[in-house]
Amino acid sequence: MAQNSTGTFFQSLQKDQSEFDSERFLTEVDAIFQSDTINQEVRWRLSVLREISSQPDFTDVSTGLRNKLTQIFSKGGQEEEVLGSLKKLTQIQRESGEAVDLRRFLKREKRTLNEHEYRNILARKSQNTEHQMLNLIAFFPESQAQLKKLSDETKGLVKLIKDPMCSIKEVRKTEEGIRNSESFVAYEGLKLRFLKDWLSQFMGFPKDQVEGMSPDEIQQMVVEHQRHQMTELLKTKIVPNDTDMTQHLGLHDTLECTFGHNADFWQPANVGMKNGFRQWILAVIQTFGMIKGQRYCFFQIKGEDHYLLFGVGMAELPGGDEGAIQMVPYIKPFTKKGTYLLEIRQRELSDPDQYAHELRHYVLPFLFAFDSMPNFHLSKELITFFTSNY
Repeated sequence: MAQNSTGTFFQSLQKDQSEFDSERFLTEVDAIFQSDTINQEVRWRLSVLREISSQPDFTDVSTGLRNKLTQIFSKGGQEEEVLGSLKKLTQIQRESGEAVDLRRFLKREKRTLNEHEYRNILARKSQNTEHQMLNLIAFFPESQAQLKKLSDETKGLVKLIKDPMCSIKEVRKTEEGIRNSESFVAYEGLKLRFLKDWLSQFMGFPKDQVEGMSPDEIQQMVVEHQRHQMTELLKTKIVPNDTDMTQHLGLHDTLECTFGHNADFWQPANVGMKNGFRQWILAVIQTFGMIKGQRYCFFQIKGEDHYLLFGVGMAELPGGDEGAIQMVPYIKPFTKKGTYLLEIRQRELSDPDQYAHELRHYVLPFLFAFDSMPNFHLSKELITFFTSNY
């Protein structure tokens, strides 16, 4: 028989969700309701919570699910009432208004893939590895040679995958060879190093403390603190925008870190400003993009058609040097024209002074917002450059 009141555990969770522990939650539920049905309903939702908590894209969903579960057991009630509330908990509404079905995250039993499915999945994984290598080159340019070697090996694997005359046995042998190669081991090491650097920079963790953590612990700490960083950013009225910006990832005609265009605009910029500009862009992408597997982040001012894209793009190298890769950080300002995003570009504004003013107008709110956040440490030269002559 169910009790009419819950313990202090659920009430304390309402005040501080950082104390949420799945095993403890289930134990407390079992102590109140001796019901296998309630246990099963809670268990699969906790399983979903564990699955999505490590996925930065679903931070708002995991927060919403924790809150909903806590609310159900905090208010108490008879077994039938609690069970009814649980069974209704199949969706979480995101901050964007989208309803996410929790059942899509339930893990299904593994099944044996046929050859066609295996080739398709391996091709997608190979393309994702290629994408991640480009991301890592932006942060670790000194590792370009090793990553370029892995890129060549991965492209060779994709050719085999797409060749119907190549046996599945040969494809698997090639895949295993790549996974055991020095270049792939180096690639995996760089991914872990990126997360360690993230903790050191944005959480102030001593490097020796980070070194003693397991990869899973590091990933979880990054996800938890990224959630905190997003909360801090939202206080400034800068909000993330989920629009797919893949088609806009080319370099901007002025605001890119080779500083090779619009010489008049950059003329007052010294070395400190240029370094600060580059570091700001990379820090934003490192915080809000890379842990989602993206080398860009897109934000807007809440309630306004005022947008800024932070990205890293591939530069065209002089002389057509195909052996080298140069990844260039950039930002792109946008407004909206009807339902379409309109990039603020030089060719749209013929007056150079007006164009320079527009660039500063679009950048400054984001510059001030990130400067107010802990551990970003934007350079004084950067702020002075964009506030002068405005």
